[in-house]
Amino acid sequence: MPKIIQVELAGQPFQLFAECGLYRPTPSMLFVADTHFGKEATFRRHGLPVPAGTTDATLEKISCMLFRTRTQRLCILGDMFHARSSLSDNVCQSLENFFAAHCDVKIMLIRGNHDASVGKLPKHWPIEIVDPGVIIEKVALGHHPTAVPEGGDIYLCGHVHPAIRVSSRTERLGKLPCFWYSRGQLVLPAIGDFTGTHAVTLSVGDKAWITTQNEIYDFQ
Repeated sequence: MPKIIQVELAGQPFQLFAECGLYRPTPSMLFVADTHFGKEATFRRHGLPVPAGTTDATLEKISCMLFRTRTQRLCILGDMFHARSSLSDNVCQSLENFFAAHCDVKIMLIRGNHDASVGKLPKHWPIEIVDPGVIIEKVALGHHPTAVPEGGDIYLCGHVHPAIRVSSRTERLGKLPCFWYSRGQLVLPAIGDFTGTHAVTLSVGDKAWITTQNEIYDFQ
């Protein structure tokens, strides 16, 4: 199975990455959703012994996709951080290292529901924060799924952490993250390594692409 799938949606070409990223070649931009950086730091602060290092793992996936696409624009479709307490010293240092390694990349954050509770980010961070609804050459950007706004041909968003339940003839195998296209909106899977998923039910006309992080394929 491939690590990248080429698709055309609403007349727009995109590349779907197994690492849960979406690339638009013209204009060149990489999209990810629901990074939830520092979620592990928040849990550990409250005494829950969850594994550390998930923020670095998520940043590594984004770095790999930036390298492969050679794009200089990154858009996070909401929920960059999990909570205010997620901005621990270690998490902030990991972000600082990422910014230094990709100093030529312009980063846009579409404000999500978790971002609202995080508050202001460090002023020197190279992040442009915008409200949902911005449209870049017919592609509308947001966080929560909603109808395609006027002026857009397709709407990109996150929030749902969509997944598909998979099974064999004899066993239920669980859920796998997916890209979910429905009624003109493409919902990206959560790229954060420490996030849950929500199983979605496909309606007539919907499309889905399942990712295992190493491979991506059409769901039939």
